[in-house]
Amino acid sequence: MKRILGITFSLWMSALMAQSPKTLSEIERLYPFLKAQNALLTHYGDASAAKHFFDKYEQLNLCGDEQIAVAHFGGSHVQAGTLSRRMQKNLQSLNPNHTGAPGFFFPFHLAKTNNPAHYYSESNAPFTSIRAAKPSDMGRWGMSAITVYTHDSSGYVMVKGMGDDKANWVFDKVRIFTPLGDSCFSLKLDSAYNVLDKNIDSAAGMVEWTLDTLYHSLTFHWEKTDSLQQVLYLDGIQLLNSRPGITYHGMGANGNSTGSLVRSEAMPHQIKYLDADLAIFGIGINDAHKSQSAFNVEEYKRNYREVLDELRAHNPNTAFIFMTNNDSYYKGIPNPNAKRVQIAMRQLAEEYGGWVFDLFNYMGGMSASQVWFQHGLGKRDKIHFTKEGYLLHADALYQSVKLSFFDFLKNKYPEPLIP
Repeated sequence: MKRILGITFSLWMSALMAQSPKTLSEIERLYPFLKAQNALLTHYGDASAAKHFFDKYEQLNLCGDEQIAVAHFGGSHVQAGTLSRRMQKNLQSLNPNHTGAPGFFFPFHLAKTNNPAHYYSESNAPFTSIRAAKPSDMGRWGMSAITVYTHDSSGYVMVKGMGDDKANWVFDKVRIFTPLGDSCFSLKLDSAYNVLDKNIDSAAGMVEWTLDTLYHSLTFHWEKTDSLQQVLYLDGIQLLNSRPGITYHGMGANGNSTGSLVRSEAMPHQIKYLDADLAIFGIGINDAHKSQSAFNVEEYKRNYREVLDELRAHNPNTAFIFMTNNDSYYKGIPNPNAKRVQIAMRQLAEEYGGWVFDLFNYMGGMSASQVWFQHGLGKRDKIHFTKEGYLLHADALYQSVKLSFFDFLKNKYPEPLIP
């Protein structure tokens, strides 16, 4: 069997090279200040979770019978959608026929803020948003660290895939994350759906419906069925199916920090529904956007540990990628806290067994965001990226994952095994 898999691997690896996104060398030719050797993943600590993830990734790409869940935690970089959606497509590029499921997302249109381009949401009711990142906002949050609410006693929410995602944006299981209690309006799916089963998790604030077939868009309603009911809260939506591929959960809202996640009291109850095989962590820009004396790196690590422990409690085999802060400016000068985040992430990777993708070094280190801005990859604020910058960022991260995956396969199948 190992000989057969080895032959399959050799042929498959030779055939797929033309299907991949920009390689690190191609990126370096376009932007000579970006050095390919600085984009490699470095693993620290115990490697058992990494091996488990690559075993599943091999099974998906060589045998086509796995669904892999990726959870991406971040702030505005993730809310923008370009980085996370490109990563999902990139991870599926070794076998693009496998599309996975839409996963967890937040309907940012309802919060009247920027929404990823690959899906659309609307409602006939006015919603108000609250974010865990804003100290002045009071409430309870789930794992997205943003919530919208309305006091309208009835209404609907509709979500659907957009653009080239529309055809593959399919699901036969719906989870709506919403606080459940006597004061909350009653939820129901639109009558167009044939429901086979319904489950409720009151502790997580989650209602789940299993449907009879695959659907391309979701519409749900709420109504007042009791005099005590006065509000609807919405923490996020998860759309699932059983198709092989990459299911990508995006947990990112503008301004998010590790403190935002710790402040989200429902997160420990909700996070099990991610069932993540791989978690990508890009939280740190907002934690570190302050003076050196104000940035408490030990608190930063403690906050991270709460999230890491919750993920591993529900799935001990979850692999971790820590993505260091990009170079950014604070009060008009390069922020030296980026180096402290870099060190902290290496320490967390050693402690939990995980990879580090050193975006800070790959960009070029201190002041690099000025260079990225000059080349149309970064925005004037020297914190965020342009669309092209996010695409490049995703391609570099993916290529580093792919190279590590190929190293894993070469070690697993050391001989060519082709007669």
